[in-house]
Amino acid sequence: MQIDVTEIIIAGVGVLFTAVIIPLVKAAFEWLKGKTNNEALRSALEEAKTVADSVVASLQATVVDGLKAGSADGKLSADDAMEVADMAVGMFLSDISERSLTLLENSADDITAYVGNLIESRLAQLKKRG
Repeated sequence: MQIDVTEIIIAGVGVLFTAVIIPLVKAAFEWLKGKTNNEALRSALEEAKTVADSVVASLQATVVDGLKAGSADGKLSADDAMEVADMAVGMFLSDISERSLTLLENSADDITAYVGNLIESRLAQLKKRG
């Protein structure tokens, strides 16, 4: 019985490939998939901030200022504030891209609460600036 060195090398390479290379390639693909998902979510969050800023500015100019001007004390009533908040959430959900909305829905427990909080935050920043 003669041992062929080529067969031993081929068997060794096969074992090495199975034991080392395949798991490394799988790990690299998982890392890349995770990185891609993180970048997509980061992009969705940036779009959400932009859309929220647009919604706040739009409602401030078209609805809120008119309601304030029409009130005796120049402030929104609690009912008016709730109505504007509902309008803001509706505008946000219709203005954001479907892809970003899907990513946010998959990441947030309650998308409506998230949007409401985001809009309140962006409104507070707008008031702080001006």
